[in-house]
Amino acid sequence: MISALTSINALYAQWVLQNSGTNTILTDVVMLDTATAIAVGQDRSILRTSDAGTTWINVAETLSFAEPWNGVSFFDTSNGIVVGDHGGVVTTTNGGKNWMWHTIPTSQNCLSALHAGPGNIYVGADSGWIYNSLDSGTTWSSEKIGTEPIRSLFAWRGEYTLGLPIYALTPHTLYSKIDFPPTPWEETDLFFHGLGSAAFSGEYCNGGGAGFIVGVQGDLRSAPTILRKSMSDTAWSAVSIDIPFDCTLLGVSAPSADVIYVCGTDGVILKSTNGEDTWSTASVPTARNLYAIYLFDEQRGFAVGEYGVILHTSNGGVTGIRDQESHLPGGFVLEQNYPNPFNPTTVINYQLPANVFVSLKVYDVLGRDIKTLASERQNAGTHSVTFNASNLPSGVYFYRLQAGTYSETKKLVVLK
Repeated sequence: MISALTSINALYAQWVLQNSGTNTILTDVVMLDTATAIAVGQDRSILRTSDAGTTWINVAETLSFAEPWNGVSFFDTSNGIVVGDHGGVVTTTNGGKNWMWHTIPTSQNCLSALHAGPGNIYVGADSGWIYNSLDSGTTWSSEKIGTEPIRSLFAWRGEYTLGLPIYALTPHTLYSKIDFPPTPWEETDLFFHGLGSAAFSGEYCNGGGAGFIVGVQGDLRSAPTILRKSMSDTAWSAVSIDIPFDCTLLGVSAPSADVIYVCGTDGVILKSTNGEDTWSTASVPTARNLYAIYLFDEQRGFAVGEYGVILHTSNGGVTGIRDQESHLPGGFVLEQNYPNPFNPTTVINYQLPANVFVSLKVYDVLGRDIKTLASERQNAGTHSVTFNASNLPSGVYFYRLQAGTYSETKKLVVLK
């Protein structure tokens, strides 16, 4: 029998929802080759796949001590770093199969990482500190370059002869320097001004090309914002994004000079195939916030986000807005959970014909509120929620969907 989740993945063949094994926030992801990827999360997990995401293994389970992880970076297919809260740093030399524990001399939360070369790693902390090691984390130097959190560390990814340009991004400022030979950090004010405005992530195109920074302008609305700068430009400039909705852009990946992907809140994924002149909107089987995206090449990549969401694409991941709208449901639908009866997890699917506020809750036979599965505004389309009843006794329960003026209730059975 084909499950409802399989049917959803067939409908949204561009980005396929995978089973991460966790239901907390996944903060970052990187690909080492076409089949191997590392995703890190707030539940202290370091997830690794070697089969393009079909299965994920938590390789952090063997660590004697772990923190909520915030960032991951690899220099090549073998050498990488993961950073987290309370100065937590782990490195690998075998593609993420095993990890070695390090601690930078601080209790600060480490938010971002850059593995810039053999033994050369940078770590960005939540109070403007940058930590650098030239011996794979054995010893560290430190420098406070500002007061705001270092949300993203990235480097020029084209050919260079006079030293590698390194960039450190805060919510409102970009710092840059040259590595080998080293130069002082220089500060550049960015386009993000006004209440709620902030930058979140940056990256230069693989092989050379422009750099891109993503975020939100929030004075009167949550306006998705992309900044662009080539090496010949004197300043970062805003890119025109013709999309009919508000969101915050949180991640960016540029696998080539022509192809750029960005992701953000409410399951948003955008793609440009002409160096940012025009953007297309992806058909995505989730409305969860997506915090990071990584494309190994122009076709294959992952996006990760809240509630353990992992999305994978092997064919470029995007249809145009018109194609997306052609897949929208004609009305509200609440499907029967599958499997049913179940132990301990089941999947609830529903369809929305419009962008509405959604409440999805589970009740016991006495009408008591047991679990809230969704309470947010969601985009039109088909949505999937996993319900874990491991802490509930066997019995009959009910789940109710309220979306706008629509309301429907169905029965589910926990059988242990």
